[in-house]
Amino acid sequence: MDTTYHSNIPIETLSLLDCDVRNFDFIHPIKNIFFDNIEYIRKLDASGKARPCILDNVERSLLCHTCYLGFDQFECTDCDNWNIIPHSCHSRFCNACGVKYAKQLAAKATSFCLDCPHRHIVFTIPEELRNWFRQDRSRLNLLFVASRNTISILTNKSLADKLKKKKLSDTHYIFKDIPVRNEFGMIATIHTFGRDLKWNPHIHCLIPELIYSFKKDKIKTFHHFNFIKLRKTFQFELIRLIQEAGGLKKPEEKNRLYKDHPKGFYVYAKFKSPDNASNDTSSNKNSKDIQGCVNYFIRYAGRPAMAENRITEYNKGSKTVSWFYNDHKDEKRHDVTDNVIDFINRLIIHIPDYHFLTTRYYGFYANAAKKTLDKVHALLGIKKNKDYSRETRTKALKNKLNKLKYRTHLIDSFNRDPIQCKCGAIMQYTYTYNPLEDKRNDRTYRKRCIDEMYKMRLRRRST
Repeated sequence: MDTTYHSNIPIETLSLLDCDVRNFDFIHPIKNIFFDNIEYIRKLDASGKARPCILDNVERSLLCHTCYLGFDQFECTDCDNWNIIPHSCHSRFCNACGVKYAKQLAAKATSFCLDCPHRHIVFTIPEELRNWFRQDRSRLNLLFVASRNTISILTNKSLADKLKKKKLSDTHYIFKDIPVRNEFGMIATIHTFGRDLKWNPHIHCLIPELIYSFKKDKIKTFHHFNFIKLRKTFQFELIRLIQEAGGLKKPEEKNRLYKDHPKGFYVYAKFKSPDNASNDTSSNKNSKDIQGCVNYFIRYAGRPAMAENRITEYNKGSKTVSWFYNDHKDEKRHDVTDNVIDFINRLIIHIPDYHFLTTRYYGFYANAAKKTLDKVHALLGIKKNKDYSRETRTKALKNKLNKLKYRTHLIDSFNRDPIQCKCGAIMQYTYTYNPLEDKRNDRTYRKRCIDEMYKMRLRRRST
C-alpha cells in the first residue's frame, strides 16, 4: 500500500486506511446510541429546538479517533513499516476526551493548590429556581458569583459587619476592591445534572482551610464553617443577584423563597474525619492529600453527565436504553429503562454552551492573583520548611502534563507504545494530515464523514 498521503485524498480512501468495512457497534455505548439516532439531533438543530453546540459536540465525538479528523503518520527507518495515530475531538461531550481533560485539569490544580486541608462545599438551589436558569444559561454565572460571595463574607465577617453598619450597598463581587480584606482561595465547578440526569444546577467548591490577610501580610487557618451562616448567606446572595439580573420581579416571589426555605438554601460542607475514611468512600473530599482531594473534585468537570458503565443495555429493536443510578441519600440502586429519544434528551440538555467556563478560580487561586498566591506559598513554606516557589511548582506541573501526553499516557495506562515498531525500533514522525485546514464550514464536512461512516459502518480504531 502506498503510504504517502496528500491533502486532496478523497474521504472514501481515508476511511479505508486502517479500518474494517463491516457491520459493527461503537465501543462506547453512548456514541453507539447517538450514531444510530444522529438524524434526530439534526432535525432538532434544523428546527431551532436545539442549541448549536449540541449537534457540533455530538458530531465531533462520533468522529473522535478516526482518520476523518486527521492523523499523524509515523514510519520506521529500519523496516519501512508505518503507523497512523488519528486525532481526537476534544469535545466536552466525549467521554474519552473528557477523562483526559479532567486529569490535565487536576494536574494544573494540584500544581498551585496549597499544601493544606481543603474543604469540599456543594451549593444547591431549590427546585422552583431551576427552570429560571435553564431558560437563559448565561444566568448560570450567577451561581458562581453567589458561591464566591458567600465564602468571601464568611472569611471577612468583621468587615461585613462594618460595611453593614455603614449601610453601604453590596457590589456584584463582594469586597473585591477592598485592600484590607482577608483573601481566600476557591476552585469552583458547575454540574447541571443530578445522578438521575435531571436538570439540577449546583456548584462544587474546593476551598483551602487557610486565608491570607493583606493588612497583616500573614496566613492563618480557617476551618470553622458555620453551616447556618453558609446556607442563609448563599440564599441571600443568590436572591440578590437574581433580582439584579431582572428575576423575581414580584415581591411575593422573593418572600415565598424565604418563607419556604427558612434555614436557607441547602449547602453541604461537612468535614469527614480521618477516622471515618475506611467506612466512607467520600472521605477524600476533605483529604489532607491534596492530589486525592483535587482528583475527586475534578472528576466530573470534563466529562458528560453519565459514565458509560451505568448503561446496562441498549436495545436497538425496541429502541430502549436501560441504565441505573445510586440515590445520593441512601445509595440505593435505581434501574431505569428509557425510550432512546428520552434518554438522548436527558443527556443533551447538559452539554455546555460555547465558551462557557465550567471551572473557575477565585481569590488567590485566580489567574490574576499569581503574586498573592506566591506570597501565600512563601509564607506556608516558611511555616512548613518546604520549597513552594513558583519555579518548583512549574517544574512539577510540567512533569505531570508530560505524563498525560498521548504516548506517555498510553504507555502508563496500557503498557503499549503507539510508535514502537514490531521490529523494536521507535518510528519517526513524517506527516500530519489535517482535513479541516481549509474548511470554512466544518459542519458540512462532519456531516459528510458521518454519512459515509453510516454507509460503511466504519470500525473505530481501538486505542
